[in-house]
Parts: sequence; structure tokens; C-alpha cells
Amino acid sequence: MKQNKDNQNKKQRSGFAVMCGLIGMIKPLLGIMCLAILMGCAGNLMATFLTILGGYALLTVTGVYSGMKFSVIFTLLVCFAVARGILRYAEQASNHYIAFKLLARIRHQVFDSLRRLAPAKLDGAKKGNLISIITSDIELLEVFYAHTISPIAIAVITSVVMTIFLGRIHPVFGVLALFFYVLVGAVIVNGRIGAAGGKEFREAFGALNTCVLDNLYGLEETLQYGQQEARIAKMAEQTGHLETVNGALKRGENLQRVITDDVILFAGVLAALVGGTLAENG
Repeated sequence: MKQNKDNQNKKQRSGFAVMCGLIGMIKPLLGIMCLAILMGCAGNLMATFLTILGGYALLTVTGVYSGMKFSVIFTLLVCFAVARGILRYAEQASNHYIAFKLLARIRHQVFDSLRRLAPAKLDGAKKGNLISIITSDIELLEVFYAHTISPIAIAVITSVVMTIFLGRIHPVFGVLALFFYVLVGAVIVNGRIGAAGGKEFREAFGALNTCVLDNLYGLEETLQYGQQEARIAKMAEQTGHLETVNGALKRGENLQRVITDDVILFAGVLAALVGGTLAENG
């Protein structure tokens, strides 16, 4: 029965279920989230079309392209550059407004739960993990609400729009864009890659918090029995382990970033080669 209960708790704490619960909390602020996504899509597309319009401007000056006047292209460049900054600021302001509103709500819920559980049901719980939940863990949700939900939606919508735009120039460009968007977004940038290391870091961070709290609560006993060196050594050991785990996470993150940048660079080079071949063939 105990094993079944443990399995049930693990099932309840699955990443997908937790993420769905966190996303569900946005419902009262859904309008602001949709507005942030809309502004983010518009801003990112304007930033992308700055380079596209710049290319058209060069082609217009050289006489290769005559679809738009140079003055029109220049005006669009200025408008897009200014609007991009305004939309970016408005998007970030909306996302952070949502994040801090929800963080305040989550903190109230956590403290209410702790009041109902304390003190009997919290007896024996790791104090460091509780401190991490109340402070750093909740604060990390700001990244989820302000820098994860809307950027993912913006990336998907922007990728679809750019795939359609490039596909209208030539179907080969659309296929290449779709392939590399999926490759980078769904394969390389994968949260499961660092899941084990993230869990280990979380446990190491909680253990270090517990060690620090034990040292503070047992300060008189530590001095009375001359255990200063032992407690310092244990805390240094916990700190060293945390640094080791964090170093492994950073190396994995850097490797993922390098691979992503290389794939994006290769996609640009391949698109240029394909474009040159198509231009040679008329």
C-alpha cells in the first residue's frame, strides 16, 4: 500500500501535470497573456523583416528589384525599428505583470498550506527543502511565467508565418525553414536533456540549505562540544557537491547552445546555397 501511495504521489508530481496546473493559473489573466503574445509576434516579425527590407533596399539600389520604391522601403525600416522596441517593452511588461501577480498568489497558497500542515505533519521534513520552496523555488516560476509561456507561443506562431512567407518565394525555402524550425525547437532545445541534472541540483541545493539551518539552530551545541571544524567541513562538502552539479549543468547548457547556433548557421548557409542555385536556374 505504501508503494502504491508513493507511485501515486510521483504520478501527481509528473512534469506535465505540474506544467498544466501552472498554465491553468493564468486563466484570470488570459487576456493580458494573449495581448503579450500578439505584441511579441508583431515585434519579432518586424525584427525579421528589417533584414528582409534591407535586402530589398540593396536590390532596389542596384536596379535588380523594382517592386517598391526606395523611399517606401526606408520608411518601413524606420517604422519597424521603432515599433520593434515599443512592442518588445510592452510584451515584457505584460509578461512580468502576469508573473508577479501569480507569484504573489502562489506564495499565499504555499503559506496557507504550511499553516494547515504545521507543526505535526512537517515534523521530520527537510527544512532546507521547505526554505527552498518558500523562497527560491517560487521565485524561479517568474522565469516560467515571464520568459517561457509567451516566448514559446511567439516562436511557434512566428515560425509558421515565416515558413509560409518563405514558401511563397519558393517551396524549397518553405520546406527548409520548416525542417530547421522543428529541428531546433523540438529536438535540440529539449528540456528532458537536463532534467536529471536539474533534479540533482535541486536536491543538492536543498541539502545545503538544511546544513546551514542545522548549523544555525545547533550553534550552541556545536560550540559546546567543539564540533566547529566538523560542521564547517560538512558545509564545505555540500557546497563543493553543489558547485560540481552546477558545473555539469552549465557545460550541458553551453553544449546545447553551441549546437543550436551551429545548426542555425548551417541553415542560413544552406538557404543561401539553395537560393544561389535557384537563381542560376532562373
